[in-house]
This record gives sequence, C-alpha cells and structure tokens, in this order.
Amino acid sequence: MKSIDVNGRKIQYQVFYDVSEYGETYETVFYEGTRIVSRKKYYLFGEPVSKEEPREIFRLHFNVEDAHRTKSEIRAAIERRLELLDRKGQIRRGELI
Repeated sequence: MKSIDVNGRKIQYQVFYDVSEYGETYETVFYEGTRIVSRKKYYLFGEPVSKEEPREIFRLHFNVEDAHRTKSEIRAAIERRLELLDRKGQIRRGELI
C-alpha cells in the first residue's frame, strides 16, 4: 500500500486492476487507520483468530496513478469523498446545520 497526505490527513491507498471480456477496470481503495477483525481459523470451525486490518473509507472507480488524469482532477475527487465522509460523521453527531 502507498500513502498520501491530503490536507494534513494521512491516507493509504491501493490500486486494483481487473480484466474481463468487457475490458479492463481499475479501482482505487483508500484506507485510514486500522480495525481488529476476528475470524475462525478454518472457515466454519476452529479457534477464533484476531487480525489487524486497514479500515476502508471509500473507493474511486479509476486509477489515481493514471497519467491521463491531472493532479487537480484527482485531488478534487479525493477531497470530495473526504468531505462526504466528514459530513456523515457530523450527521451521526447530530450537527445538521
């Protein structure tokens, strides 16, 4: 995973690539912080195993490392998603206006 700094916020990201009969697709997944996930050692049985994983905050359905997109275009898309994420937190806290 690679990391970037957006307005003082440290975010990690990973680019995924897929090819199918319909063409190629890119997806960039952004992470912030970590979370503890508990799963069974073997799918349905076994002792539970706790594992620390990065916490996904949002996805963009294009490659942020694409040379055909400008820095300002990518920055605007990331900042827009972060604003929406912050707004969801404000609504949870009861700050409607």
